[in-house]
Amino acid sequence: MGNKPGKEERRAMLRDVKQRQRAEAEAHLPLPRPELTALFDFLDARLESEDCDHTLRLTREFLRERSAAEEPVVAWLGEHGGFCDCEVIANVEGEWSA
Repeated sequence: MGNKPGKEERRAMLRDVKQRQRAEAEAHLPLPRPELTALFDFLDARLESEDCDHTLRLTREFLRERSAAEEPVVAWLGEHGGFCDCEVIANVEGEWSA
């Protein structure tokens, strides 16, 4: 019978799997990480002084200002629970910031 990996070896294997999954997810980001962070910062600042109108109006404004393709970003945000500007902050930022 084969040797069962020890506790530390299992932890290392799990870390490796998580790192590979994260790298795979990062490869499919619709914007470079700094631009995604800038989107979150932009929304945070604007939503401090404006109410969310339950659309992606501010997100689309940000993308247009940077000549970024809107629809791939909007689709990706929706896949991660960001169906309006405040949901982008509430549901997406925590998972993808930093």
